Amino acid sequence: MSLSENIKRLRQEKNLTQEQLAAKLGVSAQAVSKWETSETYPDGTLLVPLAQELDVSLDVLFDNNSVSMADISSRIMSLIYNTKAKERFNVARDICWQIERGLFNCHVEIEKEYDPNEIKNQKQASYILDDTGFTIISNGKEPFFAVFPQPEEGFGHFLEDKEKLRNFFEALSHKDTVNALIYLYQEGRDYVFESSVLAKECEIGNDQIDAVLEDLRMLKVVWGQEVTINGKKRMLYYSRQSHILVAIFLIAREIGYKGAFCLNTQNRNIPFLKK
Repeated sequence: MSLSENIKRLRQEKNLTQEQLAAKLGVSAQAVSKWETSETYPDGTLLVPLAQELDVSLDVLFDNNSVSMADISSRIMSLIYNTKAKERFNVARDICWQIERGLFNCHVEIEKEYDPNEIKNQKQASYILDDTGFTIISNGKEPFFAVFPQPEEGFGHFLEDKEKLRNFFEALSHKDTVNALIYLYQEGRDYVFESSVLAKECEIGNDQIDAVLEDLRMLKVVWGQEVTINGKKRMLYYSRQSHILVAIFLIAREIGYKGAFCLNTQNRNIPFLKK
């Protein structure tokens, strides 16, 4: 579209009359009318204010589809920096959703126009799966976005230490260990406790508490230190909450997901693990 067509379209999308847009820019309604018919063009000093009033970039205003990573990076950082602190993660989440739409558009043509309410209204999961990698998107109660570019050597590097991997999942298979994790994550950071307290609060038998603490050490959730109090040696444990475990729990919920997907492609032909 031409500059004049874009000004008219964007003005109408903002539900602004020519008079209202003119008032915001300090020009006459006749000037706006001439811009929209290509009779004249906005003065150079008005281009940035015009784009701001229409809530678009100069690239969109001029229908310039040529973008670079440096330009996108700068704009994303500026957008997040100028967003209120409590809304920054929501904005970042919205940006991730636009990435998902872009990846999907490479397989199936979709509407490219930005809808600020789409991410708020979208409650279904999404994934993109092809030979270049895959994404996982949850739009449930705790939405997340993850992208996994395909490594040249495949995704099998986690098999380098199979025993460590097995121990990790074995620890999470123990009911007492999971109950202890839940308790510690509810207590907050820098929580200090003795084994007897953890055993009592989580109803863990005295014959099992040492095994649970060993699981928690292996999961990097607690570490112990012997201290002397009133001349007596006592073992204290310090809790460290790992956000990575929380992420694993959230992703684990998606394993049995049987709902609908708003966007999904399955174009992968190569195996995840190389022989």
